Amino acid sequence: MLKSAMSWFNGFNPNSWVLYLLYALIVVFISAEAIFYLVKSVKKAKKIGMDMTKIKKVITTSASFSILPAIGIGIGVVTLVGALGIAVPAIRLSVIGALQYETQMADGAAKAITGSTDGLTVLMQQGVTAQDFATMTLLMTLSIILGPILVVCFYKILQPKLTKLGTMKVGGNAAADAAAETKTLEKDVKKANPNGINLGDLAFQVSFIGMIIGYLSMSIGAIAGAPGQLKSYYNFIAVVVAALFMILSDFLVKKFNWKWLDDFSTAFSMLFAMLIVAIISGTTGQY
Repeated sequence: MLKSAMSWFNGFNPNSWVLYLLYALIVVFISAEAIFYLVKSVKKAKKIGMDMTKIKKVITTSASFSILPAIGIGIGVVTLVGALGIAVPAIRLSVIGALQYETQMADGAAKAITGSTDGLTVLMQQGVTAQDFATMTLLMTLSIILGPILVVCFYKILQPKLTKLGTMKVGGNAAADAAAETKTLEKDVKKANPNGINLGDLAFQVSFIGMIIGYLSMSIGAIAGAPGQLKSYYNFIAVVVAALFMILSDFLVKKFNWKWLDDFSTAFSMLFAMLIVAIISGTTGQY
């Protein structure tokens, strides 16, 4: 063990036991936190008289919804294992990261490091240095951590009316006070948004469309960089297949009332797109 620990300082090893220990500590902490709040929530639900049958159904449904994302996590770890080892991709994808984001950022960093359009492949072939590893992980971390930081630091500033609405005055007629607060809030919202547009939904739609455009531009850039190679079309094929599968899922939900598919459509489309690309690359031998 001492020899392995010294190798961390004398020679870079992305699969050092130090990183595995860090991963184990993070998993234990996250699992303990989840169990703590689960137990606390169930106790609170019992205390206020909620239907425990519904609570059990929610828990079971949430657990089942974790299965498909877990498959994506496993695929993402396998994709990044050659460049970043096992521990770091496992930490990122099981805590804060997302499959499409992590692989995209890692590949972008690898392209900048190697100067090649096949960033991750070239980097794995020539070997990952400690500097390469630090650059990739730092870029991936700084980009994704901004969201949680913004929520922690600016939530109360961005949502003052929501905070005000949730605060009841002590004494007097509580119902009347709440009604007055609600009426004031409605006036403020109407004044700021006279057309009645749901700004939250609009912001989500704009960011989602922007993300899709980003993926399309990357795939088109890969084709432009190597138009004669079939593998440069893989990203574009995956985007098109995923989009078609989402259209099919939406049709099945609306036409045949397959409501359950609504929650799985994104994960299914992602996995199906990767499966198609894997079949193409496997049959043609271009990886």
